[in-house]
Amino acid sequence: MQAAARQDSLAPLLAKAASVLAAPAAAASFPRPVIEAVVRLLAVRVDLNRAPLDGKALKEAVLKAGVLSAPAPSQGNARSALLALRSAALGFLGGEVEPVAPVGSRPPPPLKGEPPRAPEPRLALPQLGEEPAETVRQLLGHTDSALSRLKLLQHASSPPDARPGAAALASPELRVEIPLQLGAETGILQLLVERDGRRKATPRERGWRMRFALNFSATGEVGAEIALFGRAANIGLWAAEPATAAALEAMLPELAPALARRGLEVTGLHVRRGAPRRQSAAPGQLLDSAR
Repeated sequence: MQAAARQDSLAPLLAKAASVLAAPAAAASFPRPVIEAVVRLLAVRVDLNRAPLDGKALKEAVLKAGVLSAPAPSQGNARSALLALRSAALGFLGGEVEPVAPVGSRPPPPLKGEPPRAPEPRLALPQLGEEPAETVRQLLGHTDSALSRLKLLQHASSPPDARPGAAALASPELRVEIPLQLGAETGILQLLVERDGRRKATPRERGWRMRFALNFSATGEVGAEIALFGRAANIGLWAAEPATAAALEAMLPELAPALARRGLEVTGLHVRRGAPRRQSAAPGQLLDSAR
């Protein structure tokens, strides 16, 4: 419950961190541990300005997201980068201090069974505080909020509750959030991966389902749902903006052959106009079960 009250997207923290490095004169006034932690944190972003997101880059980004307990790439993951920035900020500020609470709209907490929805992108670069200590307090507040959200993502990705009377959930799922940089904007790719076909007799008969959503000002919010069984793929795309939906529809004749060249048998491919609605949350998902 405390994490749900404090949580916020990683995007505002990344935008604030980028603003620190964008002003060399101002950055010189920050202690070296803070600058090093900021650089380490910004390394978790995927820069779409350099190259499109392919399978290898996506796999690395999932490992760097900090939700999985699997070994991360050599440069670490988001969780270790957030903890390093928090430690550096507290060291500069002189111990436990009250961080600046985030202001403005925040995305709803991640919950099991909810379709991915992407928050609005953040423009770089936000205003820095008048003094380095003020900026570091702002960084600390955003860091605590991002750590709280990461905790909720790990909770949403944990195995289904098997207690008697617990809400029945479709299947185990993995939820990760991957920061993307496009132009001057920072967007968060919401990615959900789960097993599909839980009513099948054996695990071998089950497929996979992946859903994602992202949001940039040039496109609005867009997303996809992909059901994969062996080499057979059923793909549904959606876009909140009518113009983007129309552009996706125009690309469908090119998409199916491109997927076929990758060895996939496309059994369904369509575009839906409008974002999926949020479902009613099952009760008790954010309650502490300890007695």
